[in-house]
Amino acid sequence: MEPVKNEVAVMFSGGIDSLLASVLLQQKYDKVHLLTFDKGYLEFGVKNNIPNVERLKKTYGEDRITHEVIDLKKVVKRIAVKKIFKDRKKYNMETRWCVGCRMGMNTGGLLYALEHNLIGYADGSNREQVPSEGNLTGTAENFPSIVNRHKNFAMEYAVHFITPTYEFGSREDRRTKLKDLGFDIDFLSLDTSKKISGLMTKEARQRSQPMCFSGWIIHWKRNLLGKMVEQNETKTVDYIARKQAGVVREVIKDYFAEKGMAVEDLVAARQKDIGRIRQGFTLV
Repeated sequence: MEPVKNEVAVMFSGGIDSLLASVLLQQKYDKVHLLTFDKGYLEFGVKNNIPNVERLKKTYGEDRITHEVIDLKKVVKRIAVKKIFKDRKKYNMETRWCVGCRMGMNTGGLLYALEHNLIGYADGSNREQVPSEGNLTGTAENFPSIVNRHKNFAMEYAVHFITPTYEFGSREDRRTKLKDLGFDIDFLSLDTSKKISGLMTKEARQRSQPMCFSGWIIHWKRNLLGKMVEQNETKTVDYIARKQAGVVREVIKDYFAEKGMAVEDLVAARQKDIGRIRQGFTLV
């Protein structure tokens, strides 16, 4: 097996966080692979981010930026949807749907990094978006405990989960940097309320990332009434731990088995390179 490449994949929606993550990562890695996941389930405009993909390629080089739209519906179904009703007694809908879906994307990033022998995969997690009473638009995947849970799980496969924007200032700082670089800013990144009134304006057509309508429905109390959606950190960590220990490991094993490969062999080969994986690259 060839040495692990100094390349990284990004879970790329085209929103300000994944877009900024891509900008930051290209400064440290030889190539950045943009992965836009088509998750199905009331998701629209999967290719809305193409203009910014082209800007990234033009700015940093066609040979250093790649982009793929990956059908992730089967993975999301196995991880989140298949047992969404069975899990309802223990976890709320935010956890079962949104956190489960995000775990599907983390799994997709991990699969891609393993299959293409990359140093790791990244997302646009940000500390500013940790849920709190004063932060109605915060989402559970930004809790430090959950970010670290994903990092530790990925490292079991000798893959780094990288979060370059986690400590990158405020939302306005991120918007300003991207505007200065000439990138489009999606309307949902400008409309902090996320209310239905915002969707009725002309500006709402300015889309540079997919629209997850199912997620908007899950957060209807916040969007329509300005009420915080319950996001229990302890229960969310428990949900992720259970899914990772069971179905996520099965998904990863089955994915490579269908290709005639044993994931254990891939990991073993990467483990031999573990010193360089941990120390030889500058992680962000």
